[in-house]
Amino acid sequence: MREENNNAVVDNAQDFEQGNVQEKSKQQKRESRRRRRRRSQITAYIIVLVIVSVAIAGLAVGIKKVSAAVVNRQNEKEAVIAASESSENEEIAIITPDDEEVPLASETDEMVNNRIDGTLLDMTLEEKAAYIFFVTPEQLTGVDSAVKAGSSTQAALEQYTVGGIVYSSNNIKSDDQIKEMLTSTAQMSRYPLFLAVSEEGGSASVAATSLGLGGTTAPHFLEGSDDAKENAGALGSYLINYGFNMNLAPSLQLSDSESSFGTDANLTAELSSVYITSLEEMGVSACAKSFPVTVSDSSSGLETCDLTMEELQAGAFIPFQYAIGSGADAIMVSNICCPSISGEGIPCSLSGGAITDTLRGSLGYDGIVITDAMNVPAITNSYTSDQAAVAAIIAGADMIYMPEDFQAAYNGILEALNTGLITEDRLDESIRRILRVRYMYEAM
Repeated sequence: MREENNNAVVDNAQDFEQGNVQEKSKQQKRESRRRRRRRSQITAYIIVLVIVSVAIAGLAVGIKKVSAAVVNRQNEKEAVIAASESSENEEIAIITPDDEEVPLASETDEMVNNRIDGTLLDMTLEEKAAYIFFVTPEQLTGVDSAVKAGSSTQAALEQYTVGGIVYSSNNIKSDDQIKEMLTSTAQMSRYPLFLAVSEEGGSASVAATSLGLGGTTAPHFLEGSDDAKENAGALGSYLINYGFNMNLAPSLQLSDSESSFGTDANLTAELSSVYITSLEEMGVSACAKSFPVTVSDSSSGLETCDLTMEELQAGAFIPFQYAIGSGADAIMVSNICCPSISGEGIPCSLSGGAITDTLRGSLGYDGIVITDAMNVPAITNSYTSDQAAVAAIIAGADMIYMPEDFQAAYNGILEALNTGLITEDRLDESIRRILRVRYMYEAM
């Protein structure tokens, strides 16, 4: 019995010991959980603290940037106010959405080149052959005296797409009449036209004399550059108003005639240069004439100028060099023979030595070269109309002025194109020069 009690005591002691161990294990687990919760809380606090710190730092940077922007804006305002106060007497240009943007020179040039390319593609060979001619309304239509652009003009321009028409006093009767005639002619033409007159100033002015206009002075009586500029501007103003876009002037001959600027090459160069610039600023192309010197009597046959190259360079060439520098749209080449540049017995207007080698080569001119009138004895005594026209183009001219027989001259150019004596590329060179001038004015 005692032994059983002892065993029970032992069992109870073992159970108590096991209970203590289990209790300690539970306490350790609870302590471990508390420590994990504490670490998690601390970590969470740290994360929150970091986020808050970053937010505070970002807010500080934002405030700094906003402050800087405010300061800069204030500085700009103060600068504008200061600039305004310092320029109270200066005009301020305000650009509105309606203001037209002026294209850059390169952009204008590109537009013009594109138009030229397009026009050349549209032109037939027959149209190109006609476009290099500069004729009177009578030569174009076949009538005795043209004072109106009617059905005959329309039909003629459809058959012969000439590049220029020159008018005389026979064609000008009144302000309204010439305006209507020129406007209608321009509208009838498939391609841009030169509508020209010889208007030098003073009594040597076709339009002014025919219409009873005054207010301009002949070149010989101009008193300095300002006077030349004013006179050319006045000429250009009424010419463009009537519808003329080319003036067959000024004359650059060195002489005492009323139509010249005098015998001094440098003075002539100065005055003619201003004259050309002023005229073209009004929208009227200037045609400087007549290279290298003017004939004294166009009805007497071929004249000869014996000036040497050195003498020409020291005198007659100087005004033309200035004219080229001033941007003369056209230069007319004389029917005179000048052996030092044209060769013996050859008119300069038909000479490659005068046009291509000298005017274009030595003097560097790349504008429109127009022949002198082809219906005068200096030409007709030695050449038929077709021979003269072909010779002029081969020599380097761009436009044939007043052939004796327009249709014969036109047919001569066509035949030369068909036989290869003149290439289409060569003709395109001249047409490009003509179109460039007209399209450039339209782009202004």
